[in-house]
Order: sequence, then structure tokens, then C-alpha cells
Amino acid sequence: MSMTKNKTTRLVQMNRREFLQTSATIASVATIAGSVTLPFSVQATSTGIMPDETEEIIKYSACLVNCGSRCPLKVHVKNNIIQRISNETFYDDSKFGEHQIRPCLRGRSVRWKTYNPDRLKYPMLRVGKRGEGKFKKISWDEATTLIAQKLKHTIEKYGNEAIYYQYGTGSTGANLHGRTACKRLLVLIGGFLGDYGTYSYAQLTEITPFVYGSAEESLLSEIAHSDLVVMFGHNLAETRMSGGGQFYETLNALQKSQAKVIIIDPRNTDSVTTLGAEWIPIYPGTDAALVAALGYVMINEGLTDEAFLAKYCIGWDKTTLPPTALPNAAYKDYILGNGADGIAKTPEWASQLTGIPSQRIIQLAREIANAKAAWISQGWGLQRTANGEQACRSIMMLPLMSGHIGRPGTNTGLWGGSVTYPVASFELPNPLKTTIPTFMWSEAIV
Repeated sequence: MSMTKNKTTRLVQMNRREFLQTSATIASVATIAGSVTLPFSVQATSTGIMPDETEEIIKYSACLVNCGSRCPLKVHVKNNIIQRISNETFYDDSKFGEHQIRPCLRGRSVRWKTYNPDRLKYPMLRVGKRGEGKFKKISWDEATTLIAQKLKHTIEKYGNEAIYYQYGTGSTGANLHGRTACKRLLVLIGGFLGDYGTYSYAQLTEITPFVYGSAEESLLSEIAHSDLVVMFGHNLAETRMSGGGQFYETLNALQKSQAKVIIIDPRNTDSVTTLGAEWIPIYPGTDAALVAALGYVMINEGLTDEAFLAKYCIGWDKTTLPPTALPNAAYKDYILGNGADGIAKTPEWASQLTGIPSQRIIQLAREIANAKAAWISQGWGLQRTANGEQACRSIMMLPLMSGHIGRPGTNTGLWGGSVTYPVASFELPNPLKTTIPTFMWSEAIV
């Protein structure tokens, strides 16, 4: 069955909005990064589907985009062309007490990416100046030969630190992918310029050890034991919405606990609607101010878990400060206005910054402190800004102040963990120790 003209036009328009074109470039050669995620590389146009001449066959693959859920895909193929993608039904997961893992719309639409008219299907050599957009098609033999020559020339003239492999692609959700193989090759020829950090949660991972010593978080399944869930910018219904994602885990746990859900976010997200949550809108970048005001209410109303704070926390008040600390440098001093800035973090002070009414801040502090088991978490979006690590650290203080940590139904204020199964990798350690921030790679190669 062939496509109509309108369907073809809509296909092209949708792809151009959603298509993420990324590639690793060495010596002006563009190679394909995303084709390793699916076992289909047949060239095809977007003008139509070939006539039905053979029976439909089924192949199994996985959705390996960067959400990391890795949902299985059931791929329906005719004439070597993907017809449609459905959820995997080959295995009866119910035998193991698990649900059927169904991909979201993103996973079920990967064929549009496969047959996108803008997708690179062969190596392209830049023949003009950088930015002119002038390329010509070359063969795979030409491309691999040129890359090898340029790698050898660069290492001989500038050393291995002059070789950099770009981190960001749209298909790093796999456990074993092309990036691992390329890094192994570069290590075997002497190493390469490494990077650190991540586009996803760099500031969160950097600041967490300063609070907990390591990045620890409770499983989302613990929400089954909670009576209150408070999420700061944690929007699982849009970021992990599939059957293999963490939104399913959250929904399943909430069905068991019937906990009240409060979502603090500048946007009225899909998570607010789907979870039946109370939405507290907040001005972007002011989460730390809100938490400080919540702490102010808890301290003044005697709602903090002082026994826990005195036994397990360093720097809460002057009695827990290390000898080398400056006077009035405790977190409690900062909240009450005895710190360096001299500002009491009252609900009225925070209301002007956050846009949240002061009475709602007072009520929220009481709800959290009086809950039997409050699950407190944060998404990754709020730390993607200047000084974003301070917002992360402040939210981590909320379960510590209220004592909702280390018990069933509680969390550390981080994202929420998952059970993982390690897979052996053939990646080798890089002999070169020089690294750059992931975000500054463009300055390193220019």
C-alpha cells in the first residue's frame, strides 16, 4: 500500500522538526553515527512504500535513543522496508511477575528516522571552507583511508592529545555502541584527549559527593511506601514515559500507596496531569530560595529532625561544624540570617523570588515535615544553568532537615534510582589523562 501525497509531506515535515543530525568529524570527513542502533541500512526515499510483493517478516530490535529506557521493538518488514513498529509480544513477561514493556511514541516512530530524507547514508568530504556547507560524496574506502592518514599525521605532528572524539550523539542509549568501539581504537593507537561531565546531569554529579559522599538514591518503587511525593522539576511523563521507563515504575508504586503528589515546576507538565498532582508553579532558578524558606519554617516551628541532624550531619549548626570552619558558617545560620549575607530566609522573602505565596510555602513545609514517609526528588533540568549545583544541593537538604531519608518510602532528594545489570564492555582505559569539560569541546578543536 502506497502513501498518499499528504502523508508523505507530513512525514518530511515531522522529521525535520525532530531530526537530530550529529556526527563525529575527523579531517573534514563526516561519518554516520546513528545507523548502529537498528539493523536496517537499506537506502529508501520518503516518497512511498514499495508494493506488497512478499510476506511480512518480524525482526526484533530496541529503541536506543538517549532516554536510556532501551525498550524492545517489534519491527514489521516487507521487501526489506520497515512497515511499522509495535511492542514486543514474543516473551510472556507475566511469567516473571513483570509487565509488558511497551515503547512510547518515540520508539514506535524510529522508522521515520531510518528513512528520513536528511539522513546521511554515505561519507561526505568537505570541499569548501568550514561553514560553507560544501561537501561531496566519497566511498567508504576513501573515507577510512583518509581518516587513517589524518590520524597518523596528527599524532606524529601534534601528539595523541590532538585527537578528540565527540561525546554527544542521539544514539548512546545502548550498552554497547559504536562510540565504545571507536574509543577502543584510539586507545590502541596511543590514546586521545578525554572529556568529563555530561550534558544530562554534570552539576548534579559534581555536587552530590559534597553532601552524601557518593551519588545515592532510592528506587522509585519505594514510593509504594510513601504518603507524600514532592518532585522538583521531575517530569517523568515526558522524559521516561514508556513501559521500559521510570514513569511506569512511578505509576505502579503510586497505585499501591495512593500518596499525595506535589510537583514544583515552572511548567504545568504531563506529569502533573497524569499523576493527578498538585502543581506549584515557580520562577525558574529559584528552587534554592524555596527550600531555604521551607527550612526556616521547619526550624522555627520545631519540625526539623534535630536528633538525626546532630548524629549524622556535619555543618548543620555550630555544634556540628568542623574546627576549621568559619564562624556562623553552618547551614542553620544561613537559613536564620546569622550567616555572611545576614538575610533571614523567611517565606515572605522567598515568595518575592519564587512567585509562590508565603502561606503556601508555610503549608508545604508542614506537609513535608509531618508526613510519615515523604519521597523528595529532583529532575535534571534545574541544574542546567549557572550555579545550578546549588539548587541541587539545597533540595538534598530537604530530606535531611525533615528526616525523610534512609527509611522505606523516602529518598535522598536525587532523581530516583533503577536496578541495573552490568554488561561487559570491550572499552579500554585511556592512557592519556588530559581531559576537558564536555561543554568546551568546540573551543578545544577550533
